[in-house]
Amino acid sequence: MSADGMADMDRRATEHGEWLKEKRLDLGLNRPAFVSEMSKHGQDITPDYLNKLERGTAALSRASLDVREAIRLVLGYTADDWHNATGLYAPTDTPPVASTKPPPTPAPEVQLPQGLQDAITLYGKRFSDLNDPVWQQYLAGFRWRDGEPEDPEAWLDLYRDLTRAGVVPGSN
Repeated sequence: MSADGMADMDRRATEHGEWLKEKRLDLGLNRPAFVSEMSKHGQDITPDYLNKLERGTAALSRASLDVREAIRLVLGYTADDWHNATGLYAPTDTPPVASTKPPPTPAPEVQLPQGLQDAITLYGKRFSDLNDPVWQQYLAGFRWRDGEPEDPEAWLDLYRDLTRAGVVPGSN
């Protein structure tokens, strides 16, 4: 492939990625939530792979048809609208793919401690995962030897330590 062809492919991957991220955010979904929605359509990808698609370091045009179809269905696009928006092929009248996995058993809801609620209020805009009920329940259910954090800053520190360690609640 020529250098011009590679540049066009890179530019297209970046454009697709920016478009995908914009549409995901329009739905109000963070990456783990979007990935979770994709699994309902039979496609298990990682938030890291979604991140690569959105940055254009992995080309949407090179993703498998099944992955693209799951993305299309989560975004709510018809096959024609998908093709018009991306220029990519989508089979017409594709029924949603039924997941072969049994649905996860929801964990019992844990009451959020006041310090965590305060942390969500104070830091939720900057750290959007704090608004995710899965993260909230994970933090509230976290077990400690010497009790739990009491103030919002300590809850934020716990959240940041867990994310730095690569913890993604709800993924196994």
